[in-house]
Amino acid sequence: MIRPLLFILLFIPLYLFSQNKISYKVYYDENLEQNGLKIQVDYTQKKSSETTDFYYRNENWGEKDLFKSVVLLKEDNPGIRFETKPDNDEIKIRHKDSRKVSFVYHIKQDFKDPNHRIFNRPKVKDHFFHVMGKNLFIVPKMFTELPDDHEFEFSIEWIGFPEEFKIHNTFASQVKKQKIKTVLWEGFYHSLFVGGDYRIYDFKIHDKPVYFAIRDEWNNGFSDDFLFSNLKKAVQSQRDFWKDYDQDYFTVIMSPTVSQKDSLFKGYSTNGSAIKNAFMIQGTNNPFNNKNAYLYLLHHELMHDWIGNRIKNQHEELNYWFSEGFTDYYTYKNRLRIKDISSEEWLKLFNEEVIKSHWKNPQRNIPNYKIKDEFWKSRNIEKVPYRRGSIFAFWLDNQIMIKSGHKKSLDDLMQELLKTCREKKLKFTDELFLDLVQKYLDKDLSYFFQKHILSGEDVDLASEKWIDGFEFKTTDGIPQLQTDKNKAVKYIL
Repeated sequence: MIRPLLFILLFIPLYLFSQNKISYKVYYDENLEQNGLKIQVDYTQKKSSETTDFYYRNENWGEKDLFKSVVLLKEDNPGIRFETKPDNDEIKIRHKDSRKVSFVYHIKQDFKDPNHRIFNRPKVKDHFFHVMGKNLFIVPKMFTELPDDHEFEFSIEWIGFPEEFKIHNTFASQVKKQKIKTVLWEGFYHSLFVGGDYRIYDFKIHDKPVYFAIRDEWNNGFSDDFLFSNLKKAVQSQRDFWKDYDQDYFTVIMSPTVSQKDSLFKGYSTNGSAIKNAFMIQGTNNPFNNKNAYLYLLHHELMHDWIGNRIKNQHEELNYWFSEGFTDYYTYKNRLRIKDISSEEWLKLFNEEVIKSHWKNPQRNIPNYKIKDEFWKSRNIEKVPYRRGSIFAFWLDNQIMIKSGHKKSLDDLMQELLKTCREKKLKFTDELFLDLVQKYLDKDLSYFFQKHILSGEDVDLASEKWIDGFEFKTTDGIPQLQTDKNKAVKYIL
């Protein structure tokens, strides 16, 4: 009895594990634009059946009707019938009674170029592709019903791609056979896969690689050297700030939405997002390319790798005053710290882009609870937590420096917050933050926080205390920060 029992005990874990594994084969085609990326799925389910439900996201990051990108051909799938249900994000597969399920689908681009308003739909051309993980790989619906922290094993084989056709993504670079062990929503489905005529550069921090993938020739001084050198400086400075060198792999992927050398499109439009192991930038590539806008975006989104990703919000939009506001504050402060901008430039940018813009926003006093429902509906409301939180961060930074006699600053609080969230596996909450603030200021900040952050009442900046050399003066109802040029302001410790 012992041997059969031992066999059963050994078999059960392997049997269960097979349900958490899925394999994909992605095939190259010389006519990628016409035929799309051909993908074969192989999956072994728990029980033998004639029907298996798979998941494909119909709406993702502002893009709708993404089922239009999926092509299911009879000639690829003899003996299989498909029933698509876009409203349920579902593809029902009817097949022979079996535990093993195998089928083929294609991902195609479903819109015409150029279009500077489209960022996150699958882009598939003969010379490149750019597809979010959630809209490249179909998964068993069962995967979506397991706990968010459940890990799966995803195997991907890139077949037939020429050597010069680069394969790069948020898990590896130039690897044709990948085994990815990660969670679904914050891992495999929070990713980007690109390939084709990308140029790939890399450097190391503490022997861990950081990659930069870029395609097309960018205008107005956006040379590869300018972009890559500033990326290196930003990544190094932020990891030094957090004293955090644990990330084994990281990449920044930069792709144009529209490229043109003339001035038909009057403006510069760009978008950046922090995703798994990566930061992706997409924007118009034309004579209006703006270096300052690029550097702001670079520092802001890279900071989200910590504020927002490692320090996660418990109540998403309700905590945006922190995750967006404090990220914005450190975007300016860290650029000053590494001398990316001068003290004069920092002062001008912070006054114009944060303080003045906030005071001129007709929605600046909206209560925090209303931001949750209105954030995605109004540009004015969307900007409130960025600026309200940034001004609060500047105020708090000053109060900590005053209280400690410049021995500590908000930097110390933020580093302790990261350590606390990691070691205790906590998410960010207002209560956690206020408890930590009390430790640094030796007083309860709840009333101030309720009044200015949650209720949205303006802080009377001109009446508040600031470190030596800083003061606010109000002109036409708008406060502006001024510095005493006769004093050495001790702002960056």
